[in-house]
Amino acid sequence: MRKNARIIQISGLKGLIFAAFVVICLIMGFVAFPGIVAMCLWNMASGSLSFLPQINIFQGILLWVIIALAIYVSGGSKTFVALKQPAQLSESEVRDLMLKIKTQAQARQINAMILKSDELKELDKVENNELKNSVSVDENDKEKL
Repeated sequence: MRKNARIIQISGLKGLIFAAFVVICLIMGFVAFPGIVAMCLWNMASGSLSFLPQINIFQGILLWVIIALAIYVSGGSKTFVALKQPAQLSESEVRDLMLKIKTQAQARQINAMILKSDELKELDKVENNELKNSVSVDENDKEKL
Protein backbone atom coordinates (compact mmCIF):
# COMPACT_ATOMS: atom_id res chain seq x y z
CA MET A 1 0.00 0.00 0.00
CA ARG A 2 1.30 3.47 -0.86
CA LYS A 3 2.33 5.73 1.99
CA ASN A 4 1.11 8.92 0.30
CA ALA A 5 -2.40 7.61 -0.36
CA ARG A 6 -5.13 9.70 1.24
CA ILE A 7 -8.50 8.28 2.12
CA ILE A 8 -11.51 10.54 2.15
CA GLN A 9 -14.03 9.36 4.67
CA ILE A 10 -17.63 10.51 4.34
CA SER A 11 -19.74 9.92 7.41
CA GLY A 12 -23.22 11.02 8.31
CA LEU A 13 -25.70 13.27 6.62
CA LYS A 14 -23.31 16.25 6.62
CA GLY A 15 -20.73 14.20 4.74
CA LEU A 16 -23.26 13.12 2.12
CA ILE A 17 -24.51 16.68 1.67
CA PHE A 18 -20.94 17.91 1.31
CA ALA A 19 -20.12 15.18 -1.24
CA ALA A 20 -23.25 16.05 -3.23
CA PHE A 21 -22.29 19.73 -3.11
CA VAL A 22 -18.79 18.98 -4.41
CA VAL A 23 -20.15 16.81 -7.26
CA ILE A 24 -22.69 19.48 -8.24
CA CYS A 25 -20.00 22.17 -8.22
CA LEU A 26 -17.73 20.05 -10.41
CA ILE A 27 -20.54 19.37 -12.87
CA MET A 28 -21.48 23.05 -12.98
CA GLY A 29 -17.87 24.15 -13.40
CA PHE A 30 -16.83 21.69 -16.08
CA VAL A 31 -20.09 21.05 -17.96
CA ALA A 32 -22.87 23.57 -17.36
CA PHE A 33 -20.86 26.82 -17.30
CA PRO A 34 -18.90 26.08 -20.50
CA GLY A 35 -22.20 24.92 -22.03
CA ILE A 36 -23.81 28.25 -21.19
CA VAL A 37 -20.81 30.09 -22.65
CA ALA A 38 -21.00 27.97 -25.84
CA MET A 39 -24.75 28.64 -26.07
CA CYS A 40 -24.29 32.40 -25.67
CA LEU A 41 -21.48 32.53 -28.23
CA TRP A 42 -23.53 30.48 -30.71
CA ASN A 43 -26.61 32.66 -30.21
CA MET A 44 -24.56 35.85 -30.65
CA ALA A 45 -23.07 34.47 -33.85
CA SER A 46 -26.48 33.36 -35.08
CA GLY A 47 -27.87 36.84 -34.39
CA SER A 48 -25.54 38.36 -36.96
CA LEU A 49 -26.00 35.45 -39.38
CA SER A 50 -29.70 35.00 -40.06
CA PHE A 51 -29.48 31.45 -41.39
CA LEU A 52 -28.24 29.87 -38.08
CA PRO A 53 -30.91 28.83 -35.56
CA GLN A 54 -30.86 29.79 -31.86
CA ILE A 55 -29.97 26.97 -29.41
CA ASN A 56 -31.05 26.25 -25.83
CA ILE A 57 -28.95 25.29 -22.79
CA PHE A 58 -29.03 21.54 -23.48
CA GLN A 59 -27.83 22.06 -27.03
CA GLY A 60 -25.14 24.42 -25.67
CA ILE A 61 -23.92 21.68 -23.31
CA LEU A 62 -23.93 19.20 -26.21
CA LEU A 63 -21.95 21.71 -28.30
CA TRP A 64 -19.43 22.05 -25.45
CA VAL A 65 -19.07 18.25 -25.21
CA ILE A 66 -18.47 18.04 -28.96
CA ILE A 67 -15.85 20.80 -28.78
CA ALA A 68 -14.12 19.18 -25.77
CA LEU A 69 -14.05 15.76 -27.45
CA ALA A 70 -12.69 17.28 -30.67
CA ILE A 71 -9.90 18.99 -28.74
CA TYR A 72 -9.11 15.78 -26.84
CA VAL A 73 -9.07 13.60 -29.96
CA SER A 74 -7.05 16.04 -32.08
CA GLY A 75 -4.54 16.60 -29.24
CA GLY A 76 -2.78 13.34 -30.09
CA SER A 77 0.13 12.74 -27.74
CA LYS A 78 -0.30 16.05 -25.91
CA THR A 79 -1.74 15.53 -22.46
CA PHE A 80 -3.08 18.22 -20.19
CA VAL A 81 -2.85 16.14 -17.01
CA ALA A 82 -0.16 13.54 -16.41
CA LEU A 83 -0.57 11.20 -13.46
CA LYS A 84 2.66 9.47 -12.58
CA GLN A 85 4.68 8.73 -9.50
CA PRO A 86 7.71 10.98 -9.02
CA ALA A 87 11.11 9.36 -9.28
CA GLN A 88 12.99 8.60 -6.07
CA LEU A 89 15.94 10.82 -5.22
CA SER A 90 19.39 9.35 -4.75
CA GLU A 91 21.37 9.84 -1.52
CA SER A 92 23.57 12.55 -3.02
CA GLU A 93 20.54 14.45 -4.38
CA VAL A 94 18.88 14.30 -0.95
CA ARG A 95 22.09 15.58 0.69
CA ASP A 96 22.35 18.44 -1.82
CA LEU A 97 18.70 19.31 -1.30
CA MET A 98 19.08 19.36 2.49
CA LEU A 99 22.20 21.54 2.17
CA LYS A 100 20.26 24.03 0.03
CA ILE A 101 17.43 24.07 2.56
CA LYS A 102 19.87 24.75 5.41
CA THR A 103 21.58 27.59 3.54
CA GLN A 104 18.22 29.15 2.70
CA ALA A 105 17.16 28.94 6.35
CA GLN A 106 20.43 30.57 7.45
CA ALA A 107 20.00 33.28 4.83
CA ARG A 108 16.48 33.99 6.13
CA GLN A 109 17.82 34.29 9.68
CA ILE A 110 20.58 36.66 8.58
CA ASN A 111 18.10 38.78 6.60
CA ALA A 112 15.80 38.96 9.62
CA MET A 113 18.69 40.06 11.84
CA ILE A 114 19.73 42.73 9.32
CA LEU A 115 16.19 44.07 9.12
CA LYS A 116 15.92 44.16 12.91
CA SER A 117 19.27 45.96 13.21
CA ASP A 118 18.04 48.68 10.82
CA GLU A 119 14.94 49.13 12.97
CA LEU A 120 17.10 49.33 16.11
CA LYS A 121 19.33 51.98 14.56
CA GLU A 122 16.29 54.10 13.74
CA LEU A 123 14.97 53.65 17.28
CA ASP A 124 18.36 54.66 18.72
CA LYS A 125 18.31 57.84 16.62
CA VAL A 126 14.80 58.69 17.79
CA GLU A 127 15.68 58.01 21.44
CA ASN A 128 18.86 60.12 21.20
CA ASN A 129 16.89 63.01 19.72
CA GLU A 130 14.31 62.71 22.51
CA LEU A 131 17.06 62.69 25.15
CA LYS A 132 18.68 65.79 23.62
CA ASN A 133 15.34 67.55 23.57
CA SER A 134 14.62 66.65 27.21
CA VAL A 135 18.11 67.80 28.25
CA SER A 136 17.65 71.12 26.47
CA VAL A 137 14.27 71.57 28.18
CA ASP A 138 15.88 70.86 31.57
CA GLU A 139 18.62 73.46 30.87
CA ASN A 140 15.97 76.02 29.96
CA ASP A 141 14.17 75.31 33.25
CA LYS A 142 17.44 75.80 35.21
CA GLU A 143 18.09 79.12 33.50
CA LYS A 144 14.63 80.35 34.43
CA LEU A 145 15.23 79.52 38.09
